[in-house]
Amino acid sequence: MGVITLVSYVAAKEGYTFVASRPGEECVNCRFKSVCVDKLKPNHVYRVVKVMNIKNPCKINEYVVTVEVEEIPVEVVIPKKYAVEGLKFKYRKVFCDSKCRLKSLCDTQLITDGAIVKVVEVGERVDCPSFKEAMVKAKVMLAD
Repeated sequence: MGVITLVSYVAAKEGYTFVASRPGEECVNCRFKSVCVDKLKPNHVYRVVKVMNIKNPCKINEYVVTVEVEEIPVEVVIPKKYAVEGLKFKYRKVFCDSKCRLKSLCDTQLITDGAIVKVVEVGERVDCPSFKEAMVKAKVMLAD
């Protein structure tokens, strides 16, 4: 079971992935704050798994919709030395000029450079044309 929360009507689509943000000033005194922004961890990645079509007014988004979300890991490319399930480390994006098929995994927009992440699954080794260091695909989640 995921978390029941409120999201913008724009994001209320099954499969929609988003990064939870910090509450805005308008949220501080909102009567829905405890079921909306308080339910999600800022900067964590979530996917909408069920849309319940219950609408409520929102000062920021016009209206919000009740949904079920789950926190999900993000697939990235990391140095092989960090490829240990359960390991927490400071994530560093791989910046390069290469136009290879892995570019979106090296420079993901879902995790910020310098964030502390936890490896939840180790994937296959990848050949990186820009780095001599051994690299692997891995699924990581923001560590608390």
